[in-house]
Amino acid sequence: MNKQNVLRVYLEFLDNKIKTTQESLESIQQIINDAPKPSESHSDTTRFQQSQLASDTLNRLASLKKARMLADSILPEPSNCLSAGALVLIQDRESGERDYYFVVPSQGGGESLLVDGLEIMTVFFRAPILAPIHEIKVGDTFKFRGKELILLEIS
Repeated sequence: MNKQNVLRVYLEFLDNKIKTTQESLESIQQIINDAPKPSESHSDTTRFQQSQLASDTLNRLASLKKARMLADSILPEPSNCLSAGALVLIQDRESGERDYYFVVPSQGGGESLLVDGLEIMTVFFRAPILAPIHEIKVGDTFKFRGKELILLEIS
């Protein structure tokens, strides 16, 4: 798996999320502008609910922009250490199933990216699946949620 491709897809994913969240915020702001005036019925409820939604959306947008800024600092070259930007390959010892995880530099993760036909799961550095990996090396096995897994690669 090419880490540069994973990073490119992740950056595109963030750019798209920022764009759609910005569009949502603009739409919500238009709804607030069009909401009933204080002299009309239901004005307080409508404006309050939409203002709360706008505030939540604005916070989400700020979080996405921060994630994008931090993602710009990820080096595309393999690093062989478990840090932001690491691409981790884990194999289930029993089934042989392999899973890729891309460590993102800000809280969140849990998003699935499709890169070169493979699913890559984004995870934050403190994700439970990564906890045992901090204390082992490539080729070692570890247990997670009742399964025996093998750390195949960190790049």
